[in-house]
Amino acid sequence: LGAVGKGLALSRISRLLEEREEMGGAVISLGGSVLTYGVKPDGSPWKVGIVDPADPSSHLGILTLEGQWCVSTSGDYERYVEADGVRYHHILDPATGYPAQSGVGVTVLVKDGLLSDGLSTACFILGPEQGMELAEAYGAETLFVMQDGSIRMSEGMETYFSR
Repeated sequence: LGAVGKGLALSRISRLLEEREEMGGAVISLGGSVLTYGVKPDGSPWKVGIVDPADPSSHLGILTLEGQWCVSTSGDYERYVEADGVRYHHILDPATGYPAQSGVGVTVLVKDGLLSDGLSTACFILGPEQGMELAEAYGAETLFVMQDGSIRMSEGMETYFSR
């Protein structure tokens, strides 16, 4: 449930916002998942920071978005414990039952919160090659931060991402 809980909440919040005509715009952040909705009061685009996995206190870049979008990020750099020199994080690989060993951070951009949250977790577990294929099948854009700090992203993500 942790793989989709925040995304499901964003999808429900989005529907609530749509029911209220007086709600012109909002940003809702639920940890690693963010919903942008409508228009900012000054008409400028929404800006959503992408955390740098090598230094979670800083940003790797910014997504510039207009209207409704859901952004979900999955990685092993915030929720983990180290024991005997081994790092154990919270995203489990269903094939092994152990923490996934993809070694990447992934951000997914799509219109639906449930889909963004589920895809970011699945893409993290699958890694960049299979993850990008999966996200593309659902019409989502992806950004992968590799262990060496390099970035791989879908062609569509290049429209939204800047350093």
